[in-house]
Formats: sequence, C-alpha cells, structure tokens
Amino acid sequence: MNSKLVKTILLALSAGFFFLWILEFRRAGMFESYWLLLLSVTCLLTFQFRRLKASLLLKKEQQELNEAKEKQSTKTDKK
Repeated sequence: MNSKLVKTILLALSAGFFFLWILEFRRAGMFESYWLLLLSVTCLLTFQFRRLKASLLLKKEQQELNEAKEKQSTKTDKK
C-alpha cells in the first residue's frame, strides 16, 4: 500500500476516534470512553512513527547517493 495513503488513513482514524471519544465522554463519562481515547493516541503515535521512519530512510538514501557521487568524482579526477 502507498505510504502516503497509510499515513492519511492513520491521521483520519486518529481524528475520528478523538471525535467519537469527545461525544462518548459527554454521554457516558471517562471510564466507558477511555478505549476510544487510547485508539486515537495509538493511531497518532503510529502516524508519527511511520513519518519519522520514512524521513530517516530518505535521509539515508540521499546520504548514500552523495557518497556515491563523491567516490565517482574522485575516480574521474585521478585519471
């Protein structure tokens, strides 16, 4: 599945669970609606983890490309 799609779904789930928690909290109280808050926080933390993981992978790929370019340029300079 597309990474952007997964992140969008996680963010939408987090907002939806939070909205449901607010409605349920007003109706039933904290004890009965706590699980919705936990689902919302879980989706939000998963979204953050995936976003940071993707940015670290992108940074690592760029660094490897820069190192490869430097090695290639030093090889051509010596000739």
